[in-house]
Amino acid sequence: MKPTRDTIAAIATPPGEGGIGVIRISGGDSLPIALRLFRSARPIAARRPVPRRVYFGGIHDPQTGEGIDEALLTWFRAPQSYTREDVVEIGSHGGVYITSRILRLVLDAGARLAAPGEFTRRAFLNGRIDLSQAEAVADLIHAASDKALQSALAQLQGALSGQLTAFYDTLMSVLAQLETTIDFPEEGLEFQKKNKLLEQVRQVREALEALIQSYRQGKIFREGARVALAGKPNVGKSSLLNVLLQEDRAIVTPFPGTTRDMLEERVRIKDIHINIIDSAGLRADPEPVEEQGIARTRAALAQADLALLLFDGSQALDANDETLIREVKDKPCLIIINKCDLPEKLDIKQLQAQLAKPLRISAKSHAGIQALIDAIYNRLVKENKPSGESTVITRERHRELLVRAERALLKTCRSIEEGLSEEFIAEDINDALESLGTILGKTIEEDLLDKIFSEFCIGK
Repeated sequence: MKPTRDTIAAIATPPGEGGIGVIRISGGDSLPIALRLFRSARPIAARRPVPRRVYFGGIHDPQTGEGIDEALLTWFRAPQSYTREDVVEIGSHGGVYITSRILRLVLDAGARLAAPGEFTRRAFLNGRIDLSQAEAVADLIHAASDKALQSALAQLQGALSGQLTAFYDTLMSVLAQLETTIDFPEEGLEFQKKNKLLEQVRQVREALEALIQSYRQGKIFREGARVALAGKPNVGKSSLLNVLLQEDRAIVTPFPGTTRDMLEERVRIKDIHINIIDSAGLRADPEPVEEQGIARTRAALAQADLALLLFDGSQALDANDETLIREVKDKPCLIIINKCDLPEKLDIKQLQAQLAKPLRISAKSHAGIQALIDAIYNRLVKENKPSGESTVITRERHRELLVRAERALLKTCRSIEEGLSEEFIAEDINDALESLGTILGKTIEEDLLDKIFSEFCIGK
């Protein structure tokens, strides 16, 4: 897939008013185009600025000579630039009209408006970054928490691609040995050599398994965790939601069944974001109007990364509580006894025998809330951290391809153990290589690139 050679341009800063605005130009004609518009306060020798030096001057309409704005110009000479092409960045005042006017002059001078993500796409096509690193750029921009930022930065710096490239090279070496045996069958594949190949493939497969297992954690880093509040009506779910959000977002009344539809809000807990879902209380015999809300509660529980199961400490367990216990089964959850500021009537031993050790809180007085927040964080992050594996995958695309590669290598191991011919073994190795290569961008289709880079903003 060959990179395009035309020159592209876009506004690289967010729309709106601000201190500065940046117009980015990339391609072979980026410097000549910029110099048609830019007049430096000091003469530029031979009309060729020093790379990476910032020049102060002004932008003028080359047709009329009209001054548009004071500006800064910086030239990044290929290949020492973001796209590995000649890149010019014009820094102007950050008004919507000013930046749009300068961009229009750049386009009139011969550049083309960049598509979303086209600068990063060129960085990939020109070999500055691989495809997983290009995706990390989008994740870095969209990061909404410290964990998301750290994960995206590690991937951008090559943590994931470095591992996958090492696996790819190992499998290529195994394939080369197999191909030699296929081409020269009289040589055969010795028993010791076969065992060595088997061990190499097993090591790669186990490493891929660890990466696949990291996806649940990585998805939480990138998208935030889904946490569902569940309990019988009037147990205090909406009150707890308001406490966690530190605002009165959900309606709270003393009457059961107030919440009949789902309410989802986003809140930061330490260095991750969680999406808290408050929904209708589970009731053993719901009224007809509640049934739809309860169906949505069940769906929220099924999709949640963690459920917070609330029980009323001031009441004994009843049929509604038993309904909740049956619903959660083996789902990841924290057991919470609310209303601990009231005399306790709940049989804790009976509850603990069916579920787990509970946390006591009062959504009214805020007692135990910090301990609950710590427990939520530990359950989502610390307890689920992949053992001995610092790199995590954050995208479903990567997980699916790694699963395919791991299954292909599992078949490879079985084929070697069963003594099947080298042709069958090589075919499975090729399948694994194709999946790994698709993550890295070694084997890629144009429509997939379009899909990936459509997530980017124009100017990046």
